[in-house]
Amino acid sequence: MKSKSNNQPKKSKAAAPKQDFWQMFDQFCRNKWVIGVMLVIVSFVFNHNYSSIYDRKVDLNGDNIYYYSLGQALSQGEGYTNIINLEKTPHTHFPPGYPWFISKIIKVFPDNIQTVKKTNGFLMYLSVIMFFFMILLTTRNSILSFCSAILMSMHKELLRFATIMMSETLFIFLSLLAILLALLLVKDIIGVKRKWVFWVAVAAYALIIAFTYLVRTMGLSLILALVGWLGILSVASLIRWRKAQKNTDETAVAFQKTRFLKTGLLCLVTLFAVGTAKFSWDARNKSLGVTGGDYESMFMRKTNNEKMEGMADWKARIESNTSNFITRWIPEATYMKPAVSSEEKITGKEWFMGLLLIVVMIAGCLYLNIGRLLMLFYMGLTVGVLILYPEQFGGLRYITPVMPFFIFLLMNGLSAVVAGVYKVAKLQHPPLLAQGILILLVTFGVMVPKYTEAQTDFRKTARIKSWLSTADVNAVNFLNAAKFCGDSLPKDARIINRKPELFYMFSNYHPSNGFPLYADPDTIYNMLCRDSINYLIIDSWFRHAYVTLYPCIQKYPEKFRQVKKFGEVDTVRKINPTFIFEFNDKWGYHGEMKDGVRQGQGEMYMPDGRSYKGAFANNLPNGVGTLYDAEGRKLVTGIWKDGILVQATQ
Repeated sequence: MKSKSNNQPKKSKAAAPKQDFWQMFDQFCRNKWVIGVMLVIVSFVFNHNYSSIYDRKVDLNGDNIYYYSLGQALSQGEGYTNIINLEKTPHTHFPPGYPWFISKIIKVFPDNIQTVKKTNGFLMYLSVIMFFFMILLTTRNSILSFCSAILMSMHKELLRFATIMMSETLFIFLSLLAILLALLLVKDIIGVKRKWVFWVAVAAYALIIAFTYLVRTMGLSLILALVGWLGILSVASLIRWRKAQKNTDETAVAFQKTRFLKTGLLCLVTLFAVGTAKFSWDARNKSLGVTGGDYESMFMRKTNNEKMEGMADWKARIESNTSNFITRWIPEATYMKPAVSSEEKITGKEWFMGLLLIVVMIAGCLYLNIGRLLMLFYMGLTVGVLILYPEQFGGLRYITPVMPFFIFLLMNGLSAVVAGVYKVAKLQHPPLLAQGILILLVTFGVMVPKYTEAQTDFRKTARIKSWLSTADVNAVNFLNAAKFCGDSLPKDARIINRKPELFYMFSNYHPSNGFPLYADPDTIYNMLCRDSINYLIIDSWFRHAYVTLYPCIQKYPEKFRQVKKFGEVDTVRKINPTFIFEFNDKWGYHGEMKDGVRQGQGEMYMPDGRSYKGAFANNLPNGVGTLYDAEGRKLVTGIWKDGILVQATQ
C-alpha cells in the first residue's frame, strides 16, 4: 500500500472575509463590553448630578404635598380622601395611581418623606437605563444612546422632579417601560421561543397601560399614540398577508399572519386596559356625584378665570401657546435656552432657532429604524393637547414627561443631517463614525456645560437646610405661623389660610381649609360661622388673605382677637406682617339696635371671656349693667357711662 506523502498540501479552512474599518467600528460600538462601560459611566453621571441637587426639604409646590397626604390617607385605611382639609371628603382631582404608589412606600417606611423622594430618584435612574436601551433598539447607535442618556441624567427639570413627590417621575418610568415592551413584542424579541413568556409580557403591558392612565390623565397621549401605531401596523400586516396569499408565498403568509394577529392583539389590549382604568375611575367619581373632571373645566377656562367663548378665544390661545412652544418652552427643555419673561416680545432669532430645532427633531423622528410613527404620534399628540390647554398652565412642567424624547430626537436629528450629507456626497462607507463624532462634540462640547450651569439654582437651594432660613420673608412668616399653630393651638382648632397643603405639612399634619380668593366681608363672615372656623392666618406671601379676609376683620373687629404676629411692615420690600387671629361669633354685641347703633338692652362678650349685660347707648355701656368673669361669675353691678363704671350698686 502506498503511504500518504507528507508533502501533500493540507486542506485549509476558508478564510473569513476581511472586515473593513467601518464594519470593525460598527461592531466595536455594539460590543457588549463597550455598552457595559457606557452604562457604568451613565450611572456615575446620574448619581453625581442627582446627589448634587437632592433637597431634603419638602418642596413648596403644593401638589406634591397633596400627593403625599393622599398616600397617607390610603396607608391609614381612610380611603382616597382629602385629609388636608377639615372635612375628610373623597378626593376626585388627582388620579389615584401615584398616591397609591406612595401609600405602599409609607406602609414600609411610615412618615419617611426621604424614602418617597429617593424612590422617585431610583425610578428616574431606571428610566435612564431603559431610555438607553430604547434608543439602542430604535437606532442601533450606542453612541447616540450613551449621549442621550448622559443628558437625561443631567437635565435639571428631570432631576428636580426625581427629588420631589410628584407623579412625573413615575409616569416617565411607566411610559418608557410601555414603549420598550411594545417595541420588543412587535419586533419578536421576547416571547418567540416560549409562548408563556409572550403572554406574561402582554399581561404586564396591559397592567402598565392601565396604571399609566391612573398616574396621569395626560397618559392618554401615549396610549392613543400606541393605539394608532399598532392599528396601522395591524392594517399593513393584513394587507401584506392578503398579497402573500395571492402570491402563494407560504413563508410570507405565516410571517404576516403572525404579525397581524400580534399587533391587532396588542392594539385591542391597549384599548381594553385604558378603557377598564378609565371606566373604574369615572364610576368611582360618579358614585360621589362627580360627573365631570376638574381637568375638563380647567380646559375651558381663560387666564382671567372667564370661560372660553367662540373661535376668537381658541385662535388666540393656539397662537399664544404655539409660539411659546416653538420659541421658548421646547428650546428651554432641550438645550437649556435661558428663560425670559413672558412679557418680553418674541424675537426673530428665537423664531429661527425654535423652528430649526423643530425641523431637526422631525428629521430625527423620520430617521428612526423602528417606531418612527409611534414617536411622531406621541410627540404630536402631547404637544397638540398642550397647545389647546389654558395659557396659565404653560411652561416646562407639563412637558416634563416628554423631555427625554426631545433630547433623543435632537441627537437623532443630527445623525439624520450627517446621513443626508453622506447621501448627497455619495460616500460609500457608513456614516456611523461621523455621526458619533458630531454627537459627542455637541453633547460634551455644548450641551453638558449648559446642563451643568442650568443646575446652579437647584444646587444652591439644596444646600439650604430649612425653608425658615431663606431670604423670602413672606414665606418664612407664613411657615412660622403654620408651625406655631401646630405647636400651640388646640388639636381641634379649625383654621383657614391661603395654602392648606403647605399649612398641613409645616403644622405637623394639622388639617385646615382654604377660602375664596375674592369675596365681600359679609360672605367671609357667614362662611366663618357656617364652617365653625375659629382661627385665621393673614399673610402677604399669598396676597388674597389681605385682599379677602382682612376687610372682614376690619368690619367686625370685636369678633377677632390677635393671637400672634410674625414680622413687621416693610414698605420698601412690600412686606406686611403675618397674623394669626382667633374668631368667635359670640364675641361682640348682641342686643337692641337703633339706626345701626347699639341702643337699649344687650350683651357684650369680650375675647378674654368676660361679658357685660345691661343697658347700652351710643354703642357703649350706658346705664345699669353687670360685668361677669370668664366663668360666668358676677364681678360687679352698677351704673356705667360711656363704657366706664361710675357707681357700683352691688
